[in-house]
Amino acid sequence: MTEKKPHSVATPDGGWGWMIVAGCFLTTVCTRAVTRCVSIFFVEFQSYFSRDYSATAWIHSLLDCTTMLCAPLGSYIGNRLSSRTAVMIGGLLSSAGLVLSSLATSVEFLYLTLGVLTGLGFALSYTPAIAMVGSYFSERKALAYGIAMSGSGIGTFILAPAVQLLIEFFSWRGALLILGGLVSHLCVCGALMRPLEGQRGRQKEMDLEGNKKVDLLNVKLADGVLNVELCAQEQRSVEIKHMDTDKMMKDRGGKEQADNMPWDGKEQMEEDKSGPSDAKHTHSDEELNHRQDLSEDSETVNGSADEWNISVPALIQSDDLPAIPESKSEANANHTALAQSKVVNTNILKESRENVWSVIRKPVLREYSFLLIPDFLLLLVSFLFLAYGCSVPFVYLVPYSLSAGVSPQQAALLMSILGVSGIVGTITFGWIADRKCLRPYRVVSYMLAVGSEGLSCLFLPLLSGFSLLVPFSLIYGYFDGAYVALIPVVTSDTVSSTQLTSALGVVYFLHAIPYLISPPIGGWLVDQTGSYTSTFFLSGVSLICSAVILAAVRVIIRCTRGSSCLN
Repeated sequence: MTEKKPHSVATPDGGWGWMIVAGCFLTTVCTRAVTRCVSIFFVEFQSYFSRDYSATAWIHSLLDCTTMLCAPLGSYIGNRLSSRTAVMIGGLLSSAGLVLSSLATSVEFLYLTLGVLTGLGFALSYTPAIAMVGSYFSERKALAYGIAMSGSGIGTFILAPAVQLLIEFFSWRGALLILGGLVSHLCVCGALMRPLEGQRGRQKEMDLEGNKKVDLLNVKLADGVLNVELCAQEQRSVEIKHMDTDKMMKDRGGKEQADNMPWDGKEQMEEDKSGPSDAKHTHSDEELNHRQDLSEDSETVNGSADEWNISVPALIQSDDLPAIPESKSEANANHTALAQSKVVNTNILKESRENVWSVIRKPVLREYSFLLIPDFLLLLVSFLFLAYGCSVPFVYLVPYSLSAGVSPQQAALLMSILGVSGIVGTITFGWIADRKCLRPYRVVSYMLAVGSEGLSCLFLPLLSGFSLLVPFSLIYGYFDGAYVALIPVVTSDTVSSTQLTSALGVVYFLHAIPYLISPPIGGWLVDQTGSYTSTFFLSGVSLICSAVILAAVRVIIRCTRGSSCLN
């Protein structure tokens, strides 16, 4: 307990934290806004490669799925190395993916470059950047997250018409190439992610403990391997000497046979007669020196061994080495002793390998212990339905608008309106959730935003003109920005601040499967029915279920134990 106190630094709630917010803002512009603008390429890809709705929708699905599926990887790199390193690596990978996508010759090529490679880069950048905001803010956390997450809305507002113009002037290949250059600025965003002093100290402590444990395991493994090798050498030596002794006993009566013996055999017999004790002492001295070095190394990590319950077994003493047998009974006894010693040392190696797993297992279980919190599991169930419903309108709003007679410029403008409305929703709900009187109702705000978003999707198939689609973009974008800002806030209220990075990684990881299957399912429904009604209806029902499930469980728990579930 006393070792952890120096590293528990209070959150500054300002200062360099606002630079972290700015870096996270630009990160969401380069990740989430670019992901939304990929839907503008939908019609271009479909017409250029002559593919149906379902096959083309897999591009956007793989991009979103990979981003969320690899979110725990981004959390792991952010925890083990630093958020700065993770964001920079993600910027390089995503930029390379977009540049390679401009050279695509098939939809399958886009699956790998624009879907998998770019999504992997976004995953390494997105989660660590969001977690850094939570480490710098406590009292004004919702406001900070609201500003940081509004980058997706502002980015969509700016990039949607810009991407449409780039497609018209430079074709879709040139537009992807320019987007690759834009996304490379994630490296600049990563440079702003300066960790707190407490995080640096805690990371150094983890590295020192890890090095000590690895050193101890190396000592254990080296000791076990040495013992097995020594036993094998001793067994071979005993067998050779036993054969020479038997041969000497048989040939003792004949002097001529002894004279005709090969020179190597004579030399071996002379060594056996004159110098067995010298060889034994020399071998024992070398072994004792080597084992003394190992014992000194094991003493340096003795404290770590006590912590992990790793016991270094006693080494075989030099006095235990078997002597040259003088009879067959003594030889058999020595063979039995050597076999038993070999079994013991084999068990030592097996125990050392098990200790390696115990060293890895305990930190992992401690880091992901929040998975046993019932409130967090309840949030995960709600997030699954949310992830399925929220991605469909972003993929099919532009194709639906074009099918309703809206021009390409107006369709891109709808995406811009959706982005601007999302900015307002992110900031306003972030500010509202920070009010002291409303902090206990952050989950209620989240349910209100998700439920309203689902209701707007149900009415979308009834809107067939640009003037009617504008109100939809305003309403849907507003509540979409609200829940985007509330996801990290609600998650941070459920888990501790030290587990926030890993918890967000798990949250976005669970978004992967719904993000992967929802656009292709929507495209398949369009191909089968010839309309977008069933696609948008299924999306709206999924969003409403996300809010209803969370509300129903909260009511049940309140009635059974008289307290709120997440407050």
